[in-house]
Amino acid sequence: MDNESNPNDEEKLKSLLETLRKNDEKVPKELLRTKYKKPYRELKESIKEVADRMLNGRIREGIVIKTDEAGQVLIKQIQTTLDEKRNAGTGKELGRALYKEYSLEKFLQIVEEIRTAIWNLWIPYWQEHCCLYAAPECFEENGPPPKIYNDLTKEFLVDQEQNIWEKKPEWETESRMIITAGACHILAEGLKNKEEADGMQSSDTNR
Repeated sequence: MDNESNPNDEEKLKSLLETLRKNDEKVPKELLRTKYKKPYRELKESIKEVADRMLNGRIREGIVIKTDEAGQVLIKQIQTTLDEKRNAGTGKELGRALYKEYSLEKFLQIVEEIRTAIWNLWIPYWQEHCCLYAAPECFEENGPPPKIYNDLTKEFLVDQEQNIWEKKPEWETESRMIITAGACHILAEGLKNKEEADGMQSSDTNR
């Protein structure tokens, strides 16, 4: 089954839930267990398939994880969080929202709560990949400053006040230099030390 949800899944699930509600309210339970057992079971299986696709798609949306050591640690943290939520009854809540309450809104609310928990784990990992993107012209006299870039999602910060990040292929160049957060710290320390050394030399000169 494809884990990526599509724009039509929400309407499809809503329609399936309405069909289930009508079956449960208007068809005797005995007939649902006998004469209509197969189509009734297939209806519930269809609901589960679409719901699973939406759940997996939404909690993964926008999240990129590298297969490095830090990425593996994050994946384990995410799995632990999902296990904890399942053990806390989140799976039963999802089932109740779908098969008892026939509520797409309640289902989406629970999914969003799961997504928020995963997102909060991912953000610190994403922040570690924020860096400076220095194109060749940045090293020219009076050249523009480096852009803020995330080498995980391949996005540039285009609006600092609104915190808007976008992919900008036209800004990319093979000759660029990516200065990581760690390197930025080292450069900042180096500049600070240089300024202090220059300041000491100026003091010595003025004596």
